[in-house]
Amino acid sequence: MKYIIDGNVIKTEVPLDFEAILTCGQTFRFVKTDSGYDVFSGEYKCSVSGDKIGTDMPEYFVNYFDLDTDYNELMSTLSKFDELKSSLEFGKGIRILRQNLFEVIISFIISANNNIPRIKGIIERICAYSGRDMGGYYAFPTPQQLVRVTKDEFRSLGAGFRDAYLSKSAQILAETDFMDRLLKANTEEATKLLLSLPGVGPKVADCILLFGLRKWDSFPVDTWIFKQCSTEELNTPNKVREFYLSRYGSLAGLAQQYIFYGAREK
Repeated sequence: MKYIIDGNVIKTEVPLDFEAILTCGQTFRFVKTDSGYDVFSGEYKCSVSGDKIGTDMPEYFVNYFDLDTDYNELMSTLSKFDELKSSLEFGKGIRILRQNLFEVIISFIISANNNIPRIKGIIERICAYSGRDMGGYYAFPTPQQLVRVTKDEFRSLGAGFRDAYLSKSAQILAETDFMDRLLKANTEEATKLLLSLPGVGPKVADCILLFGLRKWDSFPVDTWIFKQCSTEELNTPNKVREFYLSRYGSLAGLAQQYIFYGAREK
């Protein structure tokens, strides 16, 4: 995508579908405004609307919104699959965000057996409790900040049964080389590592692979994907996952986003 940076504004050649990008299940730190959305990542913030991204950190958000990737070419490749054509047209403004790995891991542990409004609320409270006050919003906590939050404090912030998972996982991520090993691992190795984290099952692991590690040879299967893709033969989440991983290969994760958004919005 072509874009220009003019001071604190990124202007894209064509408008982005920020609603599709932000509501297709990959991120939880955004707020709808009168003109678009306020979006938060790590300690940074931007305001988005149409073809404009306003921020004090333009280079960061060029990367965050993956503006240097040609999605038209990727969509052209996926369009050879007839079953994807309507989803591709419906969600043609989707981009897979380049998010902070630690934030993605913690966010998707919180997402397990949860709904989006509640996930957003828990994350917001954790940021306010242990993240840095940025003046008007709070940064996502660093591993060193989050490891100081106790299990009981996570519970008081609304995490529920995830309190122990968050406490133990924060400790692993803050005190070991776990994330460095993840970043160096291939998809199979990364999956095994992720499944060793407390609170990370197969679906959460696939979400972290896709949204935190940019491994597009992953295919998270949640309720929406299972409803859309299951058949008499593909009658378990794992069967759906394996079939579509084989079918879409290195673009399976991107295909999943189009399918998810189309299924949920329609």
